[in-house]
Amino acid sequence: MQNLGHRQALPGSRRIRTGPRAQLACINCKERKLKCDNQVPSCVNCQRYNIACLVEDPATRRQQPRNYVETLEAKVAVLEDLLRRTRQGNTTPPVAATRTEDTASGHSPTVSTKDDDDDVVSELSSKVALLGMTADGEARHYLGPSSVFSFSHVIHASLRQPFPGNHLESLDDDQDDSAAAPSPCFLPDYELGISLSNAYFENIHPHYPFLHEPTFRRWEDALVRPSNTVGELDFDPVPLFFVNMVYAVGALLLSNSGSLPQQLYVSAQFYIGDILSRNNLEAIQAILCYSMYSLRSSRGPSIWKLSGIALRQCIELGYHRNVNHSGPNTTPLRLEMRKRAFWVTFGIECYAATILGRPLGIHLQEVDAEFPLDIDDSNITETDILGEPRSPDSDSSTSMSTALHVIRLRHIWARLHASLYSDVNNMDNTTHDDRVPLFRAEIDAWIASTPPIPPRTGAALSILATQDWYDLSYSETIIMLYRGRLIHHPGGGGANDDIFLQCARAAESICLKNRRLYIAKPVNCTWGTLHVIFSAGLTYLHCLWTSAAVRHQTSLDEMNSTPTSCTMLLTVIADRFKSAASYRDVFEALCSRTKKMMVDGGGEQSGVQLSTMDPCDVAPGMFTQWMAEISDAGISNAVNSLLAGLVSDCVTYEEIGN
Repeated sequence: MQNLGHRQALPGSRRIRTGPRAQLACINCKERKLKCDNQVPSCVNCQRYNIACLVEDPATRRQQPRNYVETLEAKVAVLEDLLRRTRQGNTTPPVAATRTEDTASGHSPTVSTKDDDDDVVSELSSKVALLGMTADGEARHYLGPSSVFSFSHVIHASLRQPFPGNHLESLDDDQDDSAAAPSPCFLPDYELGISLSNAYFENIHPHYPFLHEPTFRRWEDALVRPSNTVGELDFDPVPLFFVNMVYAVGALLLSNSGSLPQQLYVSAQFYIGDILSRNNLEAIQAILCYSMYSLRSSRGPSIWKLSGIALRQCIELGYHRNVNHSGPNTTPLRLEMRKRAFWVTFGIECYAATILGRPLGIHLQEVDAEFPLDIDDSNITETDILGEPRSPDSDSSTSMSTALHVIRLRHIWARLHASLYSDVNNMDNTTHDDRVPLFRAEIDAWIASTPPIPPRTGAALSILATQDWYDLSYSETIIMLYRGRLIHHPGGGGANDDIFLQCARAAESICLKNRRLYIAKPVNCTWGTLHVIFSAGLTYLHCLWTSAAVRHQTSLDEMNSTPTSCTMLLTVIADRFKSAASYRDVFEALCSRTKKMMVDGGGEQSGVQLSTMDPCDVAPGMFTQWMAEISDAGISNAVNSLLAGLVSDCVTYEEIGN
């Protein structure tokens, strides 16, 4: 029986068994030209320098402890003993029994039939569901979507189809759905593992700091670094799950990682049942790990569903309330991590709900939780907070500075969404017009107070880790602020012209900046990325069709550059993800008609040959089909209104021209 919690070379390699070996000097003694006494588990020289005593396997050229095989045999013996005791009289608690048995079955996927695999998956889902229904010690009763019962179905789908394409919040790629699902794997070697965790903590953690890096590093060191003895963490599902998931997300950031992200993701599944049954901070962090994977991958569970489940569990545990409501024995580390978990969850749920035009999971009137401290992870311990938090006007940044700025933006988004888009029945035009300048002042103050980018050891692997993210988010927020005015107020005259011009420039910035970031580079696109690019392109075209002032101040060269950039991005995305084809097709058709309108007299400039931008021959019925496909994929009412209006304008213009 194999153990998911231990090292293995990259997937595909296999250890070659050899006969008895001659004693070899360790690598440290060879490099220092010292005489090695070949002691097990560590020679005297390595003990003196307090370093790992490693030898090179002559067959595989791998560096490993001298007693590597004996250590593995000891771990296997422990696992076999656990399994044997589990099968004797059900003396082991249900959670541990489930974990051990599922690990055993999950490590040998090639010897099971498809029906057997389905039975194992269904059994795991059912057990997690039952644990959730009785977790509070009460009789079974109705449980809403925040319960483990609901999330068990997400787990079930993930295990059966590890990376399901969800048309609502993620994209199907063009790989063969009938291909064999990835198999679980061991944790990578120490060097590769460190590169994966560094990628995560330098590129993802600054935005979503729901894990405590020093705690994770202790887990990583115990599980991945070459060790001499079997440690208790080797069988603890919490470290095993989080190390596997962090590595999986880190692998998504690195190029040429092959199937490693999927294999690590599948490996983490064997430990999720135990964690979710606890209904505590770790359960919320585990769900957020799934969200991180789905944010970076084109496949995976729905971000909106995951964040909604995590948010409801935060509310159930009271994380949306002031820390004064916490228990007397809560440690400083626990207090900070609960604040981080709530605000990260709130931010993700707010982002997904706003993009989809859905109600927020919780209104800010119900929240009085403090923001996390602007302090480095290393200064937060179980017993104390070391040092003082960063001041807002500091020229330096901490590991929390970026996340706090993101939280402030989502705070603005939530109030903007509730004030301008959710309360429409109780708001007249005057009230709306009074609120908009106040929000605009907040948005401008937000971008002006952007903290410095945290230092890193390598190049940025995600837009989240760059200044460009702030600029793009600012432009996206400007469009969100004025989108209601774009749709419900005709262009022309004073303030309206200025709003249309601002939105056109913000949309132009999004299209051009994304083109610079993504074209000729590996595109790691999610539904959110596609939505931002598509809605920015629609906003730009809408401003051209609706506002004479925008047409007057837009040259044909500028008009060519911005929609072309958006079209290129959508084409690149559609080449990789078939679900994006409708977005590309409808935008290309709208661009073609917009260019024709500008050349025919909608713009003030001339001198461009019409033959260079002939409108494509698209029947009006195709627009209806594309719009239906896009609507099925999930789109907010505001963006849907923009799209419907543009299609109507373009079709009417064509009919008049004909």
